[in-house]
Amino acid sequence: MHRFHALFAAVVITAALAAPTVAAEPATRYIALGDSLAWGDGASDPATTAYVPLLADYFAGTSHAGAKQMINLGIRGETTASLIAGQLAHAVALIDDPATDTRVVTISIGGNDLLNLINEPTDPCVVDFTSPACQGLMASGMAGVQANLPVIFGTLQAALARDPGPEKLFVLLPYNAFSGTGSPFEPIVAGGLRGADGVFDCGALGNVANAGLDDVIGCTAVAMGAIPVDSYPYFEGRGVELTHIGEGFNIHPNDAGYALIAKAHRIANQ
Repeated sequence: MHRFHALFAAVVITAALAAPTVAAEPATRYIALGDSLAWGDGASDPATTAYVPLLADYFAGTSHAGAKQMINLGIRGETTASLIAGQLAHAVALIDDPATDTRVVTISIGGNDLLNLINEPTDPCVVDFTSPACQGLMASGMAGVQANLPVIFGTLQAALARDPGPEKLFVLLPYNAFSGTGSPFEPIVAGGLRGADGVFDCGALGNVANAGLDDVIGCTAVAMGAIPVDSYPYFEGRGVELTHIGEGFNIHPNDAGYALIAKAHRIANQ
């Protein structure tokens, strides 16, 4: 009897060793990067009602991306330069993880590069937007964005190209939180984001006056194979309704605003 048990055990072990090993399916991911919008500032619950968690539910759907895991790297106050110094390497490490398959990356960046010019009442762009001092600062800020975005988008796209399977990179274009408020900042921010022609248009890059921040971000995204997400039209004339701007100098969306930003991503994905 003992000999029989030993023979039976040997057969079982041999069969187990001979059986083919089935590799574990890689975990599918959605990675979000960026500033306070990606973080969810202004949402009643940043973990559930900001645009990133709303999109996590959407991108988890098999027909949209099948990304079952969401990682949000967003940091309040991030600029293009600080993202390059920190978040970018973290995102690349996550994408390069051999146990995962990143399906979607979203990014919101660039707004703080210019918004920081109107933080204080004594800032030149607050005192006089048309002044040479302000225009010089605007030009410098825009030049920094133009230099940094190709680094950011190019690094992410290179990492995604190394990753298995299909993937998409979505780039958010900032909105004007002052739109419809009658604030002196309304035309200032509108001009900074959309340029003198007031539209998102890649042809505007040939004319400095027409090249706003949204033009620079969106057209750089298109040139590097990413998908621009234009949130600006959703907020036109609705700043008080969709953001916290009526409560003070707080440009961040409320839940309704974040829902529209998520909607803009869904439409861009069609």
